[in-house]
Amino acid sequence: MRANDECLSCDDKLIRLSTLAEQTGISIHCIRTYIDRGLIQVNDRTAGGMFLFYESVIERLRFIRTARDVGVPLEQIDRLLAACNDRDDDATETSLAELTQYIETCRDRLNCFEQSLKQHLGIVL
Repeated sequence: MRANDECLSCDDKLIRLSTLAEQTGISIHCIRTYIDRGLIQVNDRTAGGMFLFYESVIERLRFIRTARDVGVPLEQIDRLLAACNDRDDDATETSLAELTQYIETCRDRLNCFEQSLKQHLGIVL
């Protein structure tokens, strides 16, 4: 899996999938999707086969959640994190440029919507 830099220290505590979901506000189903896509990795398993993760994956998932909450496509998040994990400066730069363009496009759309509110509904923001 690509998400090989999640353990920031060897002292990271291992937590269960359910705990990870509770602490990040991300559903177990979504977390499993992120595992399947290689955005995060399972660091160990219990004797019963339950997934265990280093606590440091919480911050990575919070980043993913924030990006998803503002509409960044999962494919774009995937490319950025993969480039960072691989320490591929060119791919990281390309991915950041794409993300910057996405942000600008969103700003333009919001500005257009704001103008529409002002013109059509007489609402002043």
